[in-house]
Amino acid sequence: MKKYQFEAILFDLDGTLVDSSRDIVTSVNLTLNHFGFNPIDYHKCIGFIGDGIRMLVKRAFAEVLFNDPESDLDAELLNNAVIQYRNFYSEHLLDTSIPYPDVTNTLTLLTDFPMAVISNKAFIYTKHILEHFDLDRFFDPILGGDSLDQKKPDPTPLFHVANQYHISPNNCLMIGDSEKDIAAGQAASMPVCAVTYGMRPKVILENMNPDFLVDSFPDLLKIISL
Repeated sequence: MKKYQFEAILFDLDGTLVDSSRDIVTSVNLTLNHFGFNPIDYHKCIGFIGDGIRMLVKRAFAEVLFNDPESDLDAELLNNAVIQYRNFYSEHLLDTSIPYPDVTNTLTLLTDFPMAVISNKAFIYTKHILEHFDLDRFFDPILGGDSLDQKKPDPTPLFHVANQYHISPNNCLMIGDSEKDIAAGQAASMPVCAVTYGMRPKVILENMNPDFLVDSFPDLLKIISL
C-alpha cells in the first residue's frame, strides 16, 4: 500500500470529528420560534453551517423570511437573533452531539503527530465539546472561528498552526467535511482530505478536487504515514 508522508494533521470539528448537526439545527429552530417564525428543514439548515454563527443565523432567517438565504437581513434583528441563538446553543450543544465512530481510537493511533483543531465554530463551544468528549487532549492548538482575525476559507488559521509547529504547510494535512476546509487548504498549498460522512454531499466535495476523500474516520489511516 502506498504511504503518504505528513508531519502534522489539522482537523475541522463539526461534521469531521463530531456529529453536532442536530443540536445546531435545534438551536436555530428554537431561535426562529423565539421570534415568531416557522422552523427550517434539517437538510436545508445544515447546508448553512460552516461560516460561523452569524452567517448561520443570517441564512436561516433569510431563508424563512425571503426564501433566499443570501438576502440581506435587518441588522438589529440579526444582532438580536445571534444573541438568542448563542443562549439556546449553550443549553443544547451536547443534547445529541457525539463523536463519529472510531474517532477516539483513530486519534490514539495518531498521537505521534502534532494535531490541531481549526473550526469556524466559536472557540468557547469548540473547546467545550472537545473537553466533554475528552478529545481536547489530542490537540494543540485548538482554534475557533473567533480565535484569529480570519477564519476558513481564508488560509490564515492553517498558516498559523503550521508556523506554530515550524512545519511547511505542504507537509501538513487538512481534514474536513466542507467546501471551506478544502478551499482553505488549497489556498495554503496544504494537502486536503475531505470526509464524505459529514454535512456536505459527496459530489460537492468531489467537485472541489481535494487530494483525498475518505468515507469513514478510520480510513484516514490509509493515507497517513504511520
